[in-house]
Amino acid sequence: MKPVTRLSLTALVALATALTASANTNGAPIKMTGALADGVTDCSTCHNFHGGANSDSLGRITLLTAATYTPGVKQNIDVRIDYPNGSRWGFELTARPVSAPSTMAGTFTTSPTVQVECNPGGTSPCGGELEFAVHRTAAVTAQSASYTFSVEWTPPLNEIGAIVFYASGSAATSGAAQLDDHIYTTSLTLAANGACNQTVRPTLRTISNGASFNGTLAPNAMASVFGLNFAVSGRSRTAATGDFVNGSFPKELACVAVEIGGQRAAIAYVQTDQINFQMPAGIGVGPIQAMVVLNPGRPNELRSDVATITVANYAPAFFTFNGSSVAALTADYQRLADPAVVPGAVKAKPGDVVLLYGTGFGATNPALQAGDIAGGLAPIRDPFTVSIGGLTLAPADVLYGGLSPQSISGLYQFNVRIPATAANGDLPVSITIGGISTQATSTIPVQR
Repeated sequence: MKPVTRLSLTALVALATALTASANTNGAPIKMTGALADGVTDCSTCHNFHGGANSDSLGRITLLTAATYTPGVKQNIDVRIDYPNGSRWGFELTARPVSAPSTMAGTFTTSPTVQVECNPGGTSPCGGELEFAVHRTAAVTAQSASYTFSVEWTPPLNEIGAIVFYASGSAATSGAAQLDDHIYTTSLTLAANGACNQTVRPTLRTISNGASFNGTLAPNAMASVFGLNFAVSGRSRTAATGDFVNGSFPKELACVAVEIGGQRAAIAYVQTDQINFQMPAGIGVGPIQAMVVLNPGRPNELRSDVATITVANYAPAFFTFNGSSVAALTADYQRLADPAVVPGAVKAKPGDVVLLYGTGFGATNPALQAGDIAGGLAPIRDPFTVSIGGLTLAPADVLYGGLSPQSISGLYQFNVRIPATAANGDLPVSITIGGISTQATSTIPVQR
């Protein structure tokens, strides 16, 4: 963090307070743990007399606990602050899901040395709001090399993926605490220990193309499973970086897996009645068996009935806003749609370059595996044509067709130019590859 170079109004008030009494001896302002979602603020916002957090190498803060968590099972988080000859200590701690860092993960327990403060205000119980465990009273000791606060934490009742703890700690050697405070920050990420405890067998109803929702799928295409009992009712999980394995989307998310032809699929999203996943690469074509697996690989594993899906080399389809208006952006990344359909969206003009998004367009060069993130351009390998308003675009007006950079390898992007002669209205748009076209009802709005 960049060192503080001048005192803020808050710091000036804190300095005046410290001259007569120790500031923040009872608790601390919230959102001071260094959490990114809270603006990366930490205790040096007030206690900045030696510069910003971690501005010296004399001390540090460390979080000590088990390497994993079990849903609903309490565990202690030890907050250890090291500083030579320290005599006054304080801390603040919060816990966040990696997949939703602006929300709380679990709950803290108050104790004789720890109080729990809520956002936007009040103290525990916080009713699902953000929680911050802080020192009840700054710990004062004889000169010591370290001090440890122990915080009891109860994880969420259900597995929510990786959880990251953020902590900020202060150490001082003088009686006027803030005048000699040294501030340190740290974070610690815990993985779920795999205590998957779902007890109801999943019901698989249909598996479809994730964009068109028809029954034909293709290798590496995005797809959706519909059914029942995939997750606890009312809960959902979106794969985030904390769930990734070697930089790729996970093949198990929220204790759920999808098997296609005996291969585990990369999963992007889970809720009780829907799973969004990516078909494996190289799965082959023809009828292929599929199923949903809960508690995968564990003694209490539950498997759905087997479904048979149809896989072809191509299953081109546009993602849409409402079933017909293609999910599209302008060249400056405004949403492209009828504002009556998508509030705040704009219409294209003849000659504009627009970005269209879909899935199921076949192999690319370079080829990526399912779940991989496209690091750059990966053009579609086989020939395709684009038509807008009944006009087939010239090759010069198809600027790119391939994987969408920095996205999962099942998402395709097409940068195309609207024909100069295009009429006003919701114009039909289609892409054809291998003799198969996208949905006949797909449109984009054009207005001169």
